[in-house]
Parts: sequence; structure tokens; C-alpha cells
Amino acid sequence: MKNYLYIIIALTFTLFNQLYAQDQMVHLLEPSRDGKKQQILQIGENNGVKLLAMASCKQCMPAVYTYNPEASKASGKSIYGTSGIYVIPYDENSYISVAPKIPAVAIGEGIWETFLYANFFSADKAKIASMTKKKVEDWAINFSKQIMTGGVGAQPVDSESNLYYPAAKELHNGESFNSVTIDITKGKEIRLNFPNGHGERYNYMAELSKVLEVDIYDVGGNRREYMFVESPLSIIWAKYSSGNDLGKSIWGTYETFNYFHKDQKVIRNLLVSKEGQDKIDAKLADWSLKAKEYAEKTYAAKVAKDIKNRRLPSKGLSNSALEKQATLAAKLWANQYNWEETITKAYFTGNDWSIYRNSLGVQLGRRISGVIVMKRKDGTCSFQYATFAQQYNGSGYQKVFTEGIVRGQNVLECTYVN
Repeated sequence: MKNYLYIIIALTFTLFNQLYAQDQMVHLLEPSRDGKKQQILQIGENNGVKLLAMASCKQCMPAVYTYNPEASKASGKSIYGTSGIYVIPYDENSYISVAPKIPAVAIGEGIWETFLYANFFSADKAKIASMTKKKVEDWAINFSKQIMTGGVGAQPVDSESNLYYPAAKELHNGESFNSVTIDITKGKEIRLNFPNGHGERYNYMAELSKVLEVDIYDVGGNRREYMFVESPLSIIWAKYSSGNDLGKSIWGTYETFNYFHKDQKVIRNLLVSKEGQDKIDAKLADWSLKAKEYAEKTYAAKVAKDIKNRRLPSKGLSNSALEKQATLAAKLWANQYNWEETITKAYFTGNDWSIYRNSLGVQLGRRISGVIVMKRKDGTCSFQYATFAQQYNGSGYQKVFTEGIVRGQNVLECTYVN
């Protein structure tokens, strides 16, 4: 008997060096495209590629399905597929064929609800008589559910291994992976290794880890991505997309997380459990809030300590007449820019003036560094670094004016400003 898998190869101009296949006549619940309800089914192998093919006759163009190792591994069955259609063994001589619509996900990534296509075929014609399209769809839905929630096809857990399964598989430059390896050096670093040979390193955050009572690792580089190691089995990855780091931001709408676990059943359950996803979301929200509160409290304590220990910069050039002019110039600047503070004095911190000239070397004036001292509405005082200058008219210097200031006030206790 001439093998029609050879014919499909000839028709598609593909060369098969070796081919092993066996004929099986199957009956269809729904007719094929050519209206037939009986087809020849062959399962064979060519050049190491496993194939399943079906056609209405040996000379007809067959539908060819390729063995899907990922789906087979996830389900524990030998599954073939093409263009979103899966052919799944139903029993020893029957198959279910479906194309998921909602959600349009692969086997092991979600529970199917509706289908673009569903069919049933069997070598036993009596089974066709007792089958309906609804039964086919219900079986496929239950099949996908058993994989996601019942542990069907899940790989055994090896607690000593560094192999983890991700919930979201798109992990590196748009590439998706079913598993990764994660090497944890406790209290030092995490190395996340992708199957494509790339990897990332996360460094330990000792202070926040102690505060939140969970080991936290930061990828750095202003990426705002963190690993929270709940246990050697369970790791939460989090990205703060709102523009602030952990400790400066709450967990909001635009933040995202992923979940890694050594138990594939845990990941599958999470993918179909909104409650489980919400728990991780709530956990990250709690950690983020505690980190922010701690950072703010720590910052406030540091600010208070800095204020208590801060003193005015040392005085440089001393000239009471010029200092009075500088104080008046500082007040004019403050009025011009609507400062709320009250200017109390200004003085020079530079030891001498520096001359500035135009491109021809003609002297235009001189400048010197200094500070502006002020009292704030909250009862504290502060100073701000500034540059004072005098224009030169060819025979003498004009009045002192404020040439510019350094942004940011330095708060201190008013006891130390006199």
C-alpha cells in the first residue's frame, strides 16, 4: 500500500529520507472540508519529526499535524497540532480535535471556555453515534481544567534543583520560556538564567529585607525590578512602573509582577485563580507600603539629625559695607521670585573676588561665592548658597547684586544663625 504521507511530501516539495507510518481508518463526528465522514489516519515519523496526518483518500491532500512536545509534556498525552488546532487522544482508538477561542491559549496555560472548531474521530464507529459536539467541547474544557488544577502532566518537584516555572513566560527581549534556572546565594545575590544563554543578576537589599522580613534582591540600573524570595520554592518578581523605587512608591495600577515556583502545579493553579493572583498583589501592596513608611520615617529622622547638626558655612571675605549690599541684593532677589522666607542676612564664603572679562579681555566685573540666610515660616532657619557680583564701569565697581543661587535650602536651627 502506497503511503500517502509520502504523497504530501512530494506535493509540498519536501524531501523525506525515512518514513514510518501505519494506516488507520477513522470515522468523524463532523465531516471534513470535502464533506467526508471517514478518513485515513496515519501517525509516522520523518527525519526525527513525529507527524499525524489525515486524508479522505490516499491520493487526497492530507491535513498534517506535528507532534507538540510542550503540550504533550504538559498533559501527559501525545498531542499533535497545527495553526492553533490540537489533536488529543481520547482513548486507545479515538481523538478529540479542538481550536480554542476563549482563551486562545496553549495547553497548560489556561482553562478553555469556547472553541473555533471541535471534532471527534474514532476507529470505532459506535463511539461516533454516542458523541455530540457539546460532549467534545465539555471534554476539552475538563481536560484543560484538569491540567491547570489537577496536576495532570505536571513535572515532579525537586526541591534541590534550581529549576523554576514562571507564571508569565515572556521573560527576555520578547522571548518566552517554560522554565528557567535561578541560583540564589542567600544574603548576596540572585542569578536568573534564561534558556537562550542570557541572564540577570539581582543584588541583596539588606536593610529592607530586615524591615519586611523577606529576602529582597534588586536588579539595579534604575530598572526598579525586584525579587522577593518567600522560600527556596517560591519567588515573586515585581516591577515598579510608576517612576519610583521600592521604598518610594506604593503598589499601584501600573505595577506588574511575575511568579516563579519549583512546583508546576502551583503555577498552573495561579494562572486560573484570580484569588491567588489577588493575594500576591495584596502582598506586594503591603510590602510596598511598609517599605515606603520605613523610608519616610528613616528619611525624616535623618533630616532631623542633619538639621540639628548643621551649621552655617565659614565666613570668607569680611567687608561690612559690601555684606549690607549683598543682604539688600538677596532681599531683592527673594522679592522678585516670591520667596516665602524672610531674609536675615547675606555674607561671603569666598576669600576673594574673581574677575570676569569679555572675549576681548576687557574686565566686566567681579564675583564671589556666598550664602543667603533666612527664617522660615515653620520656625526654623535655612541658608542657600549664592553667587554675588559687581559690575565694573572702567573706574570702579557698582553695587553688589545677586548673580545666581544654588537650588535647595539647607535647614538648621535658628540658634546657630547669629
